[in-house]
Amino acid sequence: MFVLLSIENVLINYTSTAMNVALSAIVRDLHTSLTGVQSAISLYALVVAACLITGSKLGARRGYPRTFVLGGEVFGVGALITALGPSLPFMLVGWSVLQGVGVALMLPAVVAMLTAAFTGATRTKVLSALGVTAGIGAAAGPVVGGLITHYLSWRVSFLLETVVTSAVVLLMWRTADPGRPRVRPGQRFDVLGALLSAAGFGLLVVATLLAGRYGLLRDRKDFEVFGNTLLHRGQVSPVPLLAGIGLAVLGVFAGWERHLIRRGRDPLVRLSVLRNRTIRVGTLTLVMQILVPTGMLFLVPVFLQTTVGFDALRSGVTLIAVPLGLTVAASTAARLIASGRMTHRTAQMGAFLCMAAGCVAIAVMFDPRQREVSAIGLALAPGLLLIGLGRGLATTVTDLIQSAPPPEEVSDVTGLSRTAGYLGSSFGVALAGAFMTTALLFAFEAAADASDVLSSDQKQLVKQTLDHQIQITAATDGAVRTKLASRGITGAVADELVRINARARGEALTVAATGMGALALIGFGLALRIPRGGHPGDSMANAPPPPPTPPPQPCD
Repeated sequence: MFVLLSIENVLINYTSTAMNVALSAIVRDLHTSLTGVQSAISLYALVVAACLITGSKLGARRGYPRTFVLGGEVFGVGALITALGPSLPFMLVGWSVLQGVGVALMLPAVVAMLTAAFTGATRTKVLSALGVTAGIGAAAGPVVGGLITHYLSWRVSFLLETVVTSAVVLLMWRTADPGRPRVRPGQRFDVLGALLSAAGFGLLVVATLLAGRYGLLRDRKDFEVFGNTLLHRGQVSPVPLLAGIGLAVLGVFAGWERHLIRRGRDPLVRLSVLRNRTIRVGTLTLVMQILVPTGMLFLVPVFLQTTVGFDALRSGVTLIAVPLGLTVAASTAARLIASGRMTHRTAQMGAFLCMAAGCVAIAVMFDPRQREVSAIGLALAPGLLLIGLGRGLATTVTDLIQSAPPPEEVSDVTGLSRTAGYLGSSFGVALAGAFMTTALLFAFEAAADASDVLSSDQKQLVKQTLDHQIQITAATDGAVRTKLASRGITGAVADELVRINARARGEALTVAATGMGALALIGFGLALRIPRGGHPGDSMANAPPPPPTPPPQPCD
């Protein structure tokens, strides 16, 4: 069972990163726009985050093996539709919706089944190994996806997903115990709770997705909905407003869940599990452990491609130090914790220290003026390796969280922790982008003001252009020169602006990497609050067996 679940876990994480290197190929093949394909990626993230808690609850009610098989079937059908679809709407339905729903059904089931199947030291090793497969899948996505897209077609990736998932589902269906559904007579499914949780978490994801376009706090452009301008440029960004509404909806969701518990009904999730310090602090720690490396793995490829002109494949190969470090650290930490020579608290503290050191190493050692591939790889390798080692140590947090609750609360903890991890991934990209954008703006404007080549009118034009820029991002020297030429700017002025852009780009990476390092130190502070001692308790192994479950009843 572990082998089958690990294979699908690799595939799930591969799906989330592989298509990032195939954007231009998809645009050409589907005769669409880059905005359209990015919308498909954004919708996929939204669907997964919105449905994870509901997927975990369905697993608890209907049996996790059944839910996993159902999720695999939905995922496989979605991949096939995407692979064969002739236009963007097919990708939106197949990838964004169906594969997103499939992941939301499968991912909690994977963690819950392994939690129930193993105990003690074995469970520590198994759940850590699961984290390794997730890291390998995500890290291999750009490399393998780039190879497949370059030599075959991006559609082949989705066809492979269909074939592999179909094989895993068939073997699971034939070999796995379907499990006993935990549904008492008269217990209806919490439909309102599912809608509230989906809306709340969905709004949080939407807010993070809009951060790059509109800014974290100040609106860079008019915010329009169905042609109506709700917020004008210069006013507050929609990001904090949508995030605030999302948190308010989640507050209503929490109140509704408590109401159901008081009425003796079955809630979507028991938020009371967060009273357990291990679960509460462990979940917050999980958010930060995913946020930091995800942000850095967004920043580094951006700067490799915009600064030294790496293609997607070479950028992916440069990141190979991350999965190497992850694999070594995860296996070592799992072995030491299982033998009692290391505690979960120590592992999580070490994870954040490695991540912080890795961020600082990248900020200090990366030289944007360097153009030689080997020199760039050697400069980035120490920092990337440290981030990989930190992410590897962090994989043991899943065992920490999943081992804390009694059997009847495993689905609640699984849904909350998986959702928290997915939000950490979204927040990591958004914050890394915000750090980069802010640093680019300030560095470019400051360098332009100090320039002896630009005239006063030209400096004013630069300021006005930056003020009206909709979406600031790192740009190659060639892209900047082409843009300037299209506006009739050539000669010494163009050379000066290209030089300013290159310098601002390097400073932006330094600031952004340092900012992510600071977030890692905040995570270290959270890890200090993890209870001391060894294993949080083998509640799954030590708890008495659950009472016999009545036959399942029809549920609304």
